[in-house]
Amino acid sequence: MGLEGVKKEVKADELIIEGEAIGYNPKTGEFLPFQETVQRKRKYDIGAKSIEVPLKLFAFELLYLNGKNFIKKPFIERRKALEQVTIKNKDISKQIIVVDHQEEVDKEERLEEIFDQAVAKKLEGVIAKKIDGIYQPGARGWNWIKYKRSYSSKINDTIDCLVMGYDFGKGKRTDFGMGAFLVGVRDEKNDKFVTVAKIGTGLTDEEWRFLKIKSQISKLKDKPMNYSVDKAMNCDVWISPAIVVEIKADEITKSPTHTAGLALRFPRLEKFRDDKKPEDVTTLEELQHMTR
Repeated sequence: MGLEGVKKEVKADELIIEGEAIGYNPKTGEFLPFQETVQRKRKYDIGAKSIEVPLKLFAFELLYLNGKNFIKKPFIERRKALEQVTIKNKDISKQIIVVDHQEEVDKEERLEEIFDQAVAKKLEGVIAKKIDGIYQPGARGWNWIKYKRSYSSKINDTIDCLVMGYDFGKGKRTDFGMGAFLVGVRDEKNDKFVTVAKIGTGLTDEEWRFLKIKSQISKLKDKPMNYSVDKAMNCDVWISPAIVVEIKADEITKSPTHTAGLALRFPRLEKFRDDKKPEDVTTLEELQHMTR
């Protein structure tokens, strides 16, 4: 998805729209799960991956158009202006900006049907908005709410993971010397640790410092032989099997880049498990069972 392609699909000199970019399969027309879309954010083969995983921009808000501020306008006006300013392509496969279907509902049952249809298309869910609601920057309130797949199929269990390595920090994280850390579970069948997430948010400053101190003790020059890691998930620093963390996630999705074949969606640290050894972490079989 390039800026020039977006420009060709709007009838405006100036505008600000809000949306979300989603990867799709040009062969099947299916939308891709989050874990496949984020493959575009990588250290290697960026150009090739952007061709392999093209994007569509789901536009759901228009905030500014040709000198007119729409923020205080009711949603129904913002939506109408968004539909009018976007140019639809007869060939949907070539469409970059997607203004998705909208329907006014007054029954919960119909909302559930629309939600199920969205999930069937491999989308995250739906956004429900008040017709007369204004746009509130930085605040959601009750003018709009997200109804996501993870809310309807919440993972109740936590996952015990092994910290396998970390990347150097940038900006504020420079002080910690750590920006994100890679975690995995145990593949008993192949006697390997396989990756499930790279975590870069959700820790307090104190937790980042604590993890860095513990990591220094176990730091290695090379990746351990019993670590199975895709090159897209390679770390700046590798750590020997020693640190176990308890991780909470919204859901478990299929992943082409994590070697477990599965990935944790929105993972966050619950606590450090100093009481557990590397061999005590969640197994790949247990993780697979959690998806059934």
